Amino acid sequence: MLTKEQIKERQNYLGGGDCAAVLGMSRFSTPLTVWAEKTGNIIPEDISEKLRVKLGNKLEATVADLFTEETGKILHRKNETIYHPTYKFLAANIDRRVVGERAGFEAKTTGSYSYRDWEGADEIPMEYLLQCIHYLAVTGWDKWYIACLIGNQKFVWKEIKREEKVINDLIKKEVFFWREFVEKKVMPMQITRNDEDVLSQLFPQATEGAVTELDDQANAICESLDSLKADKKVLEGEIEQQENTLRALLKDNESGKSNNWLVSWKNQMDRRVNIDALKNEQQEIYNRYLVEKVKRVLRIKKLVKDK
Repeated sequence: MLTKEQIKERQNYLGGGDCAAVLGMSRFSTPLTVWAEKTGNIIPEDISEKLRVKLGNKLEATVADLFTEETGKILHRKNETIYHPTYKFLAANIDRRVVGERAGFEAKTTGSYSYRDWEGADEIPMEYLLQCIHYLAVTGWDKWYIACLIGNQKFVWKEIKREEKVINDLIKKEVFFWREFVEKKVMPMQITRNDEDVLSQLFPQATEGAVTELDDQANAICESLDSLKADKKVLEGEIEQQENTLRALLKDNESGKSNNWLVSWKNQMDRRVNIDALKNEQQEIYNRYLVEKVKRVLRIKKLVKDK
């Protein structure tokens, strides 16, 4: 578990948890989010009080003990930040070091729903695999062990050996990201579907009346969006038509069963506040709980050129 000082210091380097995001291979973060946090444009969310994080921290020692029981390898806890000998903006906060080996250890916990992510002999979630490779790059050690307690029902551990080509390629990409984007404070344009929130934090309000000249890239994106939305409208219509056909087949029945599918159309109570009535009959209460917030709305309109 990191100290408050270590958490604050993380703004000054790329750690193992940043690696997959920088490469655009994370389910939990994005290149833009990492850039915004490292440049101080946004403050990282404090997740230390979340239950899953607390449980993960408490179970770390248990996972380490299980690993020792299964392998006989002795682990030494290291509560320090290790920096790459050449690139001080690459660092590692490791869980344990394996005694007698040039190797480290990473402990993970997850729910039973993630079993398939660890199922095969070499299966490791990409974020965690890259985290360990990053640690190998920073420390110069020969291998990394990773162990995971899955849903308190299954325990697995894997070994990741050092591969110089992979490590050199990783370092090259991380150094490029830091020097070209973080140090120069140039926003990376590797934008993902998960970036709406961070973009709203970076640019919370529009400057009234300000207009920017968009280039051919924006034209291409708008044309693509126009086509995709047309396709989406057709698909949504087909989906609704087929769902209605199933409703017609069920009639008054709560459910229906075929050889391969179970379809239900059950009763469900829908309760919601009548906002219009509340506003008209209890104006004072409505105003007391009314929250106003500036929100930027993206709209796209095709221009009609003069003939």
